Amino acid sequence: MDTTGPLAPSALAEPERPVRGGWIAAWTAALFGMYAAYYGIAQIVLPKQADELFGDGGKVSQIAWATGISALVTVVVVLLVGMLSDRTTAARGRRQIWVLAGAVVAALALAGQGLVTGALAFVAVWGLANAGISAMTAALSAAVPDEVPVNQRAFVSAFMGISVSAGPLVGVALVALVVTDVLPGYLALAGLLLVLALPYGLGTRGTRLHPHERPRASAGDFLRGIVAPLRHADFAWAWSGRFFIQLSNALAQVFLFYYLQDFLKYPDPEIGTFILTAIYAAGVCAVAIPAGRISDRTLKRKRMVWIASALQGATGLIFGFVPVFEATMVGALLLGIGYGAYAAVDQALITQVLPRPEDRGKDLGVIGIANVLPYAATGLIGGIVIEAFGYPTLMVLVLVTGLIAAATVAPIKSVQ
Repeated sequence: MDTTGPLAPSALAEPERPVRGGWIAAWTAALFGMYAAYYGIAQIVLPKQADELFGDGGKVSQIAWATGISALVTVVVVLLVGMLSDRTTAARGRRQIWVLAGAVVAALALAGQGLVTGALAFVAVWGLANAGISAMTAALSAAVPDEVPVNQRAFVSAFMGISVSAGPLVGVALVALVVTDVLPGYLALAGLLLVLALPYGLGTRGTRLHPHERPRASAGDFLRGIVAPLRHADFAWAWSGRFFIQLSNALAQVFLFYYLQDFLKYPDPEIGTFILTAIYAAGVCAVAIPAGRISDRTLKRKRMVWIASALQGATGLIFGFVPVFEATMVGALLLGIGYGAYAAVDQALITQVLPRPEDRGKDLGVIGIANVLPYAATGLIGGIVIEAFGYPTLMVLVLVTGLIAAATVAPIKSVQ
């Protein structure tokens, strides 16, 4: 059978055949390994390394620089890889090769991060690791509208939500309880990321983009493509909602280690971070799949996104004004419940407001900006707010940004 002619399946068509369990498992494993490595390092290993290298006088500012620069790198990479993967005509599919390449780059950089000793290298190598992770993120996100029909997308996206929560749990547990030294921690998480990326990168096939379907590519197209989807009102509102919910989430989590150490005076912040991450993961896992199934059955996405956003924001009141660890555990559970419902349903909502099938990867890269830009803002704003006003003010921002995210859902017209 001719697989390149006009009768062959088109990578630009809306998929109709449900994806099977093997594809979902491989896709989820890649996400799981990626998030385990990223959050295990960002929440435990990177702060510990900064503490060892720069001490109390420089650790917060060094983390702020590393987080900010890596987020800017991520903005460029998710857009670039999104556009390039949209134009990739590999027989195995548009996205697989980019997942594999990103995993190799990320694993090598994470291994190298454990060897750095200077401030510049600390920031630069972490930026390179984030470039590899961002390439994986761009390709794995774009695989959903490529391969998953609309009435299965919230269910599949629920596994992304579970990976975002359970992956960090495993990553944090590994480096907080098992491999507690800095360099072995980096090596263990780098290996985990690479091994779990292989089943998707080498073991799955996507619908091939045929040469006659390939969009043109130029530097001008790339620059115009950043702004073009935001001219579509529904896409712009969805982008805004994602930005503010991720900002709310980042404000609650990026400084969690120091929040426990310096605000709650918790005696073992590594174990405390693990406990809160476990509770958060339990909340996400409990609601993500049921929320996704309900959303796919009704195709009514907006109400659940609104409730989940408001609930996530409200946890800031607990974190900021009930400064005991038991209350923080309750807040972590509510944060997980809110984010679990949000992650499943909002990702499906976003795939329904993409302007053009030719640009799925690039447009989801624009959404990727809304995922990572808040972490740059959090590194800079959070450091300033903590130093000037303290942790309660930081947690008020968690509430405000969550409520703003909820408010952006109502104007979206193309989704029920």
